[in-house]
Amino acid sequence: MKFTAKSGALTGKPDGIAVALFDDEIKAPKLTGLDKRTVAAVSRLIAASRFEGKVKETVVHFSEGAQAPVLILQGLGTRKDFSWKHLRQASGAIARASNSNSVKNLALFSTTSFDDDLNAEITARAIVDGVVLGSWSFEHYRPKKKSASQLGQVDVYFNSTARQKSASAVMHSAQIMAECHNMAREYGTHPANVVTTDYLRDEAKKLSKLGIKVTIIERDQLRRMGCNLILAVGGASVMPPRIIIMDWNPRGAQKTFAFVGKGLVFDSGGLNIKVAMMEEMKSDMCGAAAVLAAMDGVGKLKPKHRVIGAIGAAENAIGPSAYRPSDIYTAYNGKTVEIGNTDAEGRLVLADTLSYVADKYKPNLMVDIATLTGAAKVALGSHADAVFANKDRVGRQVLAAAERAFEQMWPLPMFEEYAEEVKGDTAMLKNSVGHRWGGACTAAAFLKEFVGDTPWSHIDIAPTSFPAATSSLNPKMTASGSATKTLLELSLRG
Repeated sequence: MKFTAKSGALTGKPDGIAVALFDDEIKAPKLTGLDKRTVAAVSRLIAASRFEGKVKETVVHFSEGAQAPVLILQGLGTRKDFSWKHLRQASGAIARASNSNSVKNLALFSTTSFDDDLNAEITARAIVDGVVLGSWSFEHYRPKKKSASQLGQVDVYFNSTARQKSASAVMHSAQIMAECHNMAREYGTHPANVVTTDYLRDEAKKLSKLGIKVTIIERDQLRRMGCNLILAVGGASVMPPRIIIMDWNPRGAQKTFAFVGKGLVFDSGGLNIKVAMMEEMKSDMCGAAAVLAAMDGVGKLKPKHRVIGAIGAAENAIGPSAYRPSDIYTAYNGKTVEIGNTDAEGRLVLADTLSYVADKYKPNLMVDIATLTGAAKVALGSHADAVFANKDRVGRQVLAAAERAFEQMWPLPMFEEYAEEVKGDTAMLKNSVGHRWGGACTAAAFLKEFVGDTPWSHIDIAPTSFPAATSSLNPKMTASGSATKTLLELSLRG
């Protein structure tokens, strides 16, 4: 797909024209880039379809008199209630309507006031993001549709040359970030018999062609290093546990950012076997998916900082060598951990990975991304992810990056009382506190024990990761790609 920012009158012969309107503009839309016949066709379509410009309202019509055979009307809702989410969802709806009606070349217009009221760069980024995400579907295990058509060219029209230039400057990076978002969705939606720990290793190795150094720490080396927590979690699986390191290290880098993803390719719960929704546990590697996809974007966007991507990969299975409640293991950083529940395994895998990355690379900022707790979803529902941080400025930094990335996140506390709760009875720490209250906060408190003095944030993406809330941007029962673009924003702007 290719995006071009344009201004002035419509050029070329597109297959489709999309017009996005606020609800107060439908009586007299000012579409200066379209000829009189097309504007008249739009006005007739508004009247005939009783189009009101509401959010999520989409109308498609085949027209003989307009400058394109397909006309798409898209509502933006009330101007005072506008948000970038509405624009992204509108763009996603336009993309889906285009693909459903064999539109390969699309011209996207809005009214003059729409252009004047909004920042051109953010407008362009939101439109590109919405179109790329809205065009995505997961069809790997279905027969290919012979008539399937995908958008190839999208021309977005602005009302001045200056705004056109501003938009042009950001479209390329916005498209790469959105495509990385889709990549994370692919990884998270594939089943666990496809996305194994070997699969994650092989996907990471592909990044070497982008200038990223890839190092795989296998079982024997993990044992020598003292990473006994990840070894315990992966002990019962035929899939070997491993830590995967991806290192973007440009010349002259002044800072190092580290992104650490939880890569549980499947989580049965272990001996504390899950009693509900086990079929969704292929998604327990969505944190790893975000890191892996973000590192692809790092290799393409080439930030000036050093960026470390790390994945703790394992399967939490059941077998003769499964770890048990009451077992005690020593982590990479020397802290002993008593196992209270084998279904609190993600924090164990992250503990070894975080402490290794903090020790080896001394990052200026470390962020972990994990489908860690159902408690986060209880707190926030399916529409926002939880952010924790050991320093206030780090939390603000992550939340600002999320806002730039159009991702909804919300801060949760790390009070010292939570740290008291994760102290062990027979070891230094315990991985489960024995009750369900404040589970997201106690999990974050446990992770904090493995980052030392490193500025660190934990993003619990369990609320939004799988299945994604269905919308024009997200198909049913697919992964959401949560936090991928936030990581890229952090790598580019800190």
